[in-house]
Amino acid sequence: MTEQLRYLAAFVALAVMSATYQVVLFCLGTEASPALLWLSGWSCIFMLIMWVDADSRGRSNIYRPYEFGQLVLLFWLPYLPFYLWRTRRWLGLLMLVGFLCAFSLGNLVVLAIDISR
Repeated sequence: MTEQLRYLAAFVALAVMSATYQVVLFCLGTEASPALLWLSGWSCIFMLIMWVDADSRGRSNIYRPYEFGQLVLLFWLPYLPFYLWRTRRWLGLLMLVGFLCAFSLGNLVVLAIDISR
């Protein structure tokens, strides 16, 4: 498994575990810990940042200065859509939507359960 796939797998695993935690506690009638949700959210973002850094290494159309990793870490929010568009065009925008859905999976499932009740 390549480094990029490991980071994406870690991102998906963190998102699914966080969503499962939120849904189970919602079904039990309690609130999820804000600190744990904050930690899992930032861990997911960190996995995406590491994925961008690993994925950009083999691409000739991405300029990688010496401090590229630090720049991506600081400016991840505007750089992620730009990077996905620059490297994959329309597929990159679909990936961005997928990342956003995975990131908010717990809230989406809780909302769906709440609406269905």
